[in-house]
Amino acid sequence: MRIPGLDVPRESRLLVFIGLVDAIGTGLYIAGFAVFFTRSAGMSTVEVGVGFTVANACGLVAMTPIGMLADRIGPRAAAILLHYWRGVGFIAFALVHDFVTFLVVSCFVGIPTRAIDPVSQMYVDRHIGKDLRVRVLAVLRVVYNLGFSIGGLLTTLILLIDTRPAFLMIVLGNGATFLLAGFLLGRVPLLADHPPDRRTARGWPRSLRQGRYLIVTALNAVLVLNVTVLTMGIPLWVTSRTEAPVAVVGPLVVLNTVLVVLLQVRLSKGTETREGGVRALRRAALAFAGCMALLALSGLLNAVGAVLAVVVATVLLTFGELWQFGGRLSVSYALAPRDRQGEYLSVFWLGSAAALMVGPLLITAGVVERGPLGWLALAAVFLAAGLLIRPAVDAAARQLGTGDPDSTPDGSPAGRTEPATRN
Repeated sequence: MRIPGLDVPRESRLLVFIGLVDAIGTGLYIAGFAVFFTRSAGMSTVEVGVGFTVANACGLVAMTPIGMLADRIGPRAAAILLHYWRGVGFIAFALVHDFVTFLVVSCFVGIPTRAIDPVSQMYVDRHIGKDLRVRVLAVLRVVYNLGFSIGGLLTTLILLIDTRPAFLMIVLGNGATFLLAGFLLGRVPLLADHPPDRRTARGWPRSLRQGRYLIVTALNAVLVLNVTVLTMGIPLWVTSRTEAPVAVVGPLVVLNTVLVVLLQVRLSKGTETREGGVRALRRAALAFAGCMALLALSGLLNAVGAVLAVVVATVLLTFGELWQFGGRLSVSYALAPRDRQGEYLSVFWLGSAAALMVGPLLITAGVVERGPLGWLALAAVFLAAGLLIRPAVDAAARQLGTGDPDSTPDGSPAGRTEPATRN
């Protein structure tokens, strides 16, 4: 599949198509799951909330063990397993009619849903190599945004039909896309898919004993709070604490999406090395801090000034999001020992997932409710994270023995270092 302007390597086009299929199904589900479970499966809104909270908790607990499993069986087998697992789980949602069954299926689905991100990151590394992996992931992110939009539009049509068979397409369609994606993943060429000779998935995860690595993970988690700022902080702030009209909230989200589609690949260039990743994370922290300052200012301005302030704040937030995406990919790759890549990437993602869980409470109660001072305090937190990221990454690299920023995590020279024969 050729995507104009995204500069997709020829060998990655099938992977990009798989990402589009995956994203359409996910967009279909995200836009319609609440309606499906409350109007078609008979769940109450509280039961849906409890079910997905428990499912997220199960996913967090299982994320690192599944990353260790990927180290042991290889990223192809792990990625295919997780896609089939999710496909079967979402199809099983069609049989849910009571809370207990809903809870069991939700937990079954929650585990692979959380674990797939680090395994996919590992998969792309083994697919295309060090030089191109960030670019391919950036293209995939653009495709995911497009796919989510397509899936959301399909859900709109389903909701208009408003029948039980139509509602079933929300979960059955998502399940089918995962099964198709899992099948196609077996056809994507890999540079290397060989598990290490010695077993690595035994005992307590070594990554959880690396304090300096965990500090880097925590600093990245702080930067991940930008997601909640966009989805909850800005809408609540604009509608409750500024003079800006409520109608501006929707266009702000559209603005963010358009900028991601147009600029993600371009702003990911230069982040292929550890040093480039650190620079990008520092830029992201600075952009986030500027966004927070403008949001604080917007609460003190008239309607026109508030609109201008939140628009510029959203642009800054989006640029920070784009830099943070490329930066955290490079840093997480650079600090992950080759024979335990799945484990270390999973722990890195674990920090991000934890930030997304605590983010809603932190941003609403700790920032929005405290007015401009809350935003300024968050700006200070972002600035501190940006200042600390370089020494923290350098310290973690020394502790992990990955001190050469231009080497792969196992110490081999930079570039596409795996065997040339694809399997």
